[in-house]
Amino acid sequence: MDVIIKGILSGITISLLIGPIFIALVDITLTKGWRSALFYVSGVIISDIVLIYFLNELLSVFVFDQYKLYVGWIGGLVLLMFGAITFFANPNVEHANIENIKTYFGAFFKGVTINVLNPFVVLFWVGIYSTLATFNYSNLEKAAYYGSLLSMVVVFDMLKIRFAYFLKYRFSTQKLSIVKKVAGVCLFVFGIVMIVKVMS
Repeated sequence: MDVIIKGILSGITISLLIGPIFIALVDITLTKGWRSALFYVSGVIISDIVLIYFLNELLSVFVFDQYKLYVGWIGGLVLLMFGAITFFANPNVEHANIENIKTYFGAFFKGVTINVLNPFVVLFWVGIYSTLATFNYSNLEKAAYYGSLLSMVVVFDMLKIRFAYFLKYRFSTQKLSIVKKVAGVCLFVFGIVMIVKVMS
């Protein structure tokens, strides 16, 4: 249950991040409809799963046990960096170009590209992998962590689709800023916990 709870908390934190993926989801829901939004979300989630799989396969060839301290520091610093960027970043996010979305496949492809082509997404998953490697989780525990994390992302994405109109027209810049700061603090705390863990 411990690893599942950590996955749930990480999923909630990720879901609070205000960025191109979030803005595009709201815009697609309002302009292209909820079905297109579902295909868009599917593209984001599936590309996340593929990224997680390949990063795990790529990084698993390295023996982290003898470098546990360094890996922990790197992963912790990555999360600290994300926390700081999220906390201080301007909440006015540039809207993604969704005019070229004509079909459900187009919405799916937009979800894949906007996720995979974002270097921060790849770097974030590297930081998460480093965290799991530091805690010496088994493959089953890793699967439980990723599963609970992505499940929360899906749940919150469904809520974003349901309340897209409210998020678009009722969420002021000040409120967006508060949400970003909360997410930033959470990521910062995760990074500190990770660093403290490897040093203890």
